[in-house]
Amino acid sequence: MGTLRRLPSAPRPDWQARARQIGYTYFRNEDGSPAWREDVRYDFSPQAVLTLRRVTEDLHTLCLRVVDDAVNTPGGLDVFHIPPLVQDVVRASWRRDEPFLLGRFDFAWCDGQPKLIEYNADTPATVPESTRMQSLWRAEVAPQAEQMPLDAGRIVARLLQLRAEARVSQTLHIVPYPDNTEDAVHARYYRDWAQQAGLEAVQCELRDLEISTRGHLLHKGRVVRSMLRMYPWELMFRDPGARHLAQCGCVFLNPPWTALLSNKALLPVLWQRYPEHPNLLPAGFDPAAVTAHRPGGWYVEKPIHARGGENVRLLKADRILCAEGGTYGAYPKVYQAFADHSIQGVTASVGAWVIGHSFAGITMRESADRIIRHTSPIVPHTIRRSSFVSRLLGR
Repeated sequence: MGTLRRLPSAPRPDWQARARQIGYTYFRNEDGSPAWREDVRYDFSPQAVLTLRRVTEDLHTLCLRVVDDAVNTPGGLDVFHIPPLVQDVVRASWRRDEPFLLGRFDFAWCDGQPKLIEYNADTPATVPESTRMQSLWRAEVAPQAEQMPLDAGRIVARLLQLRAEARVSQTLHIVPYPDNTEDAVHARYYRDWAQQAGLEAVQCELRDLEISTRGHLLHKGRVVRSMLRMYPWELMFRDPGARHLAQCGCVFLNPPWTALLSNKALLPVLWQRYPEHPNLLPAGFDPAAVTAHRPGGWYVEKPIHARGGENVRLLKADRILCAEGGTYGAYPKVYQAFADHSIQGVTASVGAWVIGHSFAGITMRESADRIIRHTSPIVPHTIRRSSFVSRLLGR
């Protein structure tokens, strides 16, 4: 099963200057807390990485089966609270096999096994920290160790593949979340990778997009045929412009069907379909569905569209043990058994990236309390050297 340890690490005195050289400037969150820290690191055994890869690819396959069921079952999209106006858009997107670019599973590491917390498969964040920051840290701090950052080369290769198969247009519009400093950095990185793939990358703001009289998306009078966006589907689906999605003719990365994967309703649906799966936690649409499996145990309440830990509550017998505020409180809730994912006393989540349909890297995040949130810092990781890791990394 493998091991995962939290170890002290000496931070580079000039890491911010070095980060600026690779275009990473999001050092601190809006609340002043660090977005990246390197006074600690997480160290994986090779067996742990092998387990993580197997579980990641297995769960991705199971999630796609859930999407297929929801699309092809009457009322299946209602479970995910997909607005009726756009349900046919989601169905058509899946049936056209519109391409998946990348996503990130978040796992609790429990006794050598990953346990699914959620799947960020619509607009996953932490891309800059997970790629160039991780790689630069290893090169300068731990060159003797291995590491599996999110593989930017595979992002470029995936875009190259989609371009060669004519599944995206030659011009890719990249749209960050409005007025969001972190996503502005994401957009710069995506633009660079798109250009490496031979695409014309146009970075634009959501407010600069218009709808033509024929229902096409326009940017400065130009029809938008392909878009990589950081504005999530749950907001787009509820925007007045959603009525144009069916005929706009734009291919989105990630496509509308990924709205089901990033939806917390996925957690109880997976548990209902694959009960007692070793990498799933008991989950349901009411607390009783969880406490029946864990009598007297802690459980987590999550809005179906919560992001970054917003409006998440940790409860035990209706007593709140930990809670995060936010703007998602009005959405329907799901409930999931709590998994103690502390490592040496610190709550940590293991991010496992997927590009296309394959495991593509690791991101570690930690929190001082029981809730991992969008302000929880990314920290580096290492992997103890082995022939397996070298083969996995192609070295």
